[in-house]
Amino acid sequence: MHDKSPQLIKPVAIKSLDLRLKSGSWAFAEAEKQRIGAHWRKLADGNPRIWNGDVLICSGAAITGEALTGQFIKTDYASFVAWRDWGWPDKDVCNVFGSAAVLSADGAVLYGRMASHTLNAGKVYPPGGSLEMKDVGADGEVDIMGSITRELEEETGLKAEEAERGELLAIFDGPRLSVAQVFHFASDAAALAQRVRSYLPGAHEDELSDIEVIRSSSQIDSAIPPYAVALARYLIKPP
Repeated sequence: MHDKSPQLIKPVAIKSLDLRLKSGSWAFAEAEKQRIGAHWRKLADGNPRIWNGDVLICSGAAITGEALTGQFIKTDYASFVAWRDWGWPDKDVCNVFGSAAVLSADGAVLYGRMASHTLNAGKVYPPGGSLEMKDVGADGEVDIMGSITRELEEETGLKAEEAERGELLAIFDGPRLSVAQVFHFASDAAALAQRVRSYLPGAHEDELSDIEVIRSSSQIDSAIPPYAVALARYLIKPP
């Protein structure tokens, strides 16, 4: 990935995706199995609500022309979290995930603030989530667009079919790659935020504590990771 991907953290417009599951296991997870288990048990002792299950890690991603290609292997969330917490020691893989870029009719970007019981508590970024085995079709294709639309509705109550789809963007951020679908909603930011806040108390997937309306770069702070900063700056139009 690293020798073929853009080095600057900026959105790159793409037109097509070729993302597929391959056989095999993650060498890092196998080699560090005992240490990963101990790390996860320590995290779970402090936060019993954290979830572990199968997720996908990308062993190669690149943009050729306007096409994003990538190969994925199955691992578990505990191994991914250890890799992240230990400073991304395996440089041959990256975390590829989908992001729903919600853009209101009055030009604001809506990001979610992660709930206190999550491993990203307090962080602010677009609705989205890790790719899982349920995102893999019978032919091995990884359906990241299906993941994006599902996570958007589960986390916010907003539905992709209510919006007009805009650009599809890839944002390389070191060991992370966000595939962001822009959704243009017809409602203004205040109305969308009210809908989400009404939805959150009863949400089955209670990952968000609130929704944040971002109208200008002056609202960007350290709670927003670099890829989400780059996306917000790209989407927000100057006054």
